[in-house]
Amino acid sequence: MSLTFNTTSLKWVAPEGQAIVKISNATQQRFAIKIKTTNVDVYKTTPNIDFINPGFTLNLVVCRGKAPMKEDKLAINYIECEMTDTDAAEIFKRPGVKPNVYMITMKCEETPPAPGAP
Repeated sequence: MSLTFNTTSLKWVAPEGQAIVKISNATQQRFAIKIKTTNVDVYKTTPNIDFINPGFTLNLVVCRGKAPMKEDKLAINYIECEMTDTDAAEIFKRPGVKPNVYMITMKCEETPPAPGAP
């Protein structure tokens, strides 16, 4: 079992905005996460490095600054870690670490979706 994510894509109808990705840990294992994006000048995330303890859900806030509308990617890197680990960033620097990666597509739409559209 692993982490679960509430979405595979984020969409904005304006050139700027905010969205939330819910990352749930229904396992008995603690995970470290590290967030990366293809456009660091446009997208900011809170948190960008953190832990998710067993049984918890993390709300990852993704903020898009004003910029030309194009498709980008958000990569959520995650790896199992020990409850005694205190620095999530250090876990990703360990030799031979190969984290899992969950990709989210981020798009801007020129027009808002019709009422009732997904």
